[in-house]
Amino acid sequence: MEENNSYKDRRRFPRLPSQVYYRIGKSQSLRQRVSNISLGGLRIYSDTRWDIDEEVELELHFPNGFFGKGSARVVWIKELPPDSGASYDLGLEFLEFPDEVIKELTKALKN
Repeated sequence: MEENNSYKDRRRFPRLPSQVYYRIGKSQSLRQRVSNISLGGLRIYSDTRWDIDEEVELELHFPNGFFGKGSARVVWIKELPPDSGASYDLGLEFLEFPDEVIKELTKALKN
């Protein structure tokens, strides 16, 4: 997907593809791979629709086995065509994560 330069210029943190996985909420749903991630948030594909500004509990699972929980806020959502493999493309902004999760994310982004 090609990005609009004006949107790209507004980003405070660079987005990178990653080997990080996520799980939303307390559900027993399978972990899903993050599309891209930064120190400010992440982009995911999902079949669940949330509202803009809705807060979600989020688990992040790192390649080395470490995982941590925190909260994020839906900042944008885009409905995808029926043959896309997911119903929605979402952008989440991190709200609150323990320091050890941020340290692990920083390490993962350097790799």
